Amino acid sequence: MAHILVVDDSRIARAVIRQILEKAGHQVTEAPGVGAALAQVEQHAPDCVTSDMLMPEGGGRSLMDGLNERHADVPVVVVTADIQSTTREECLRSGASAVVDKPVKTEELLRAIDAALAGRKRRSASVLTPDRMADLAEIVNIGVGRAAAALNDLIGGHVELSVPFAQVLTVDEVARTLGELALSPVSSVQMEFQGSLDGSAFLVFPQSSATKLVAAVTGEEPPRFENLDSIRSGTLTEVGNILISSAMGTLSNALHKPLRYSLPVYAEAPVIQILSEQPRGSPLILLAKTNFLIRRMQIEGNLLLLFELKSFDDLLAAMEASPHGQ
Repeated sequence: MAHILVVDDSRIARAVIRQILEKAGHQVTEAPGVGAALAQVEQHAPDCVTSDMLMPEGGGRSLMDGLNERHADVPVVVVTADIQSTTREECLRSGASAVVDKPVKTEELLRAIDAALAGRKRRSASVLTPDRMADLAEIVNIGVGRAAAALNDLIGGHVELSVPFAQVLTVDEVARTLGELALSPVSSVQMEFQGSLDGSAFLVFPQSSATKLVAAVTGEEPPRFENLDSIRSGTLTEVGNILISSAMGTLSNALHKPLRYSLPVYAEAPVIQILSEQPRGSPLILLAKTNFLIRRMQIEGNLLLLFELKSFDDLLAAMEASPHGQ
């Protein structure tokens, strides 16, 4: 059986959960707050954690943030008296495996623990192999090809594509992998996607390329723009919407995974700053990257797709079922 860490500022609540888990054969340790819980995770590496949502020194959200900062791959089952649907949604977005209401029902708690433990085993067993990374890169390549065709239609220039690559990385490793692109100011358009797969897509241009692209799309040279910032942001937002939707729509169709998209958001900042501002349910992300070049116009850009770790199992299952993943 598993080692479960029970975190709650209430001694009575801890005793109730301990009794349920020990009767089911699990080993149980306790912590009265977030600080003690994080120390136990570092020392004893439990298989799963249950956590109250509201505690004096910080609740379940603080605990999950602390686990993410420490790159601790341990599932968290939130046990809370706050039964609002918005609270449940917030917990799941923050990375909780499940949310169980207080007063605790034995069967509900044990089902949540079993599912969290099974999910952890699947993650451990479903590491993206080089072959699967190559399969994913090929699916991304198809999507980027559609996006390139859409860009060609917009500006009438041939778009050269690089071979996409995919890697599992921390946010810090993303910065090192992207090199200068991560640190230099860029013009970017971001769209979040949710559904069976969760993450974000970024269309990123060096600012000199962004200005040239705006000129190509509008048919006007930069000196004639009366309001360059407004025209740049409006034009690139629309271009990003078209290209990202083309790429993600193709990927969604290939994997038979319907997705919901946020509205496109324009930003001018280094990529690493933009990434650091994104809420993450996990310290690890799957990065798929490709770059494109319009040589005649000296325009270059990059498409970045970031999948959250909690999407890996669904992504792998979809790739197994898809003819593109065989």
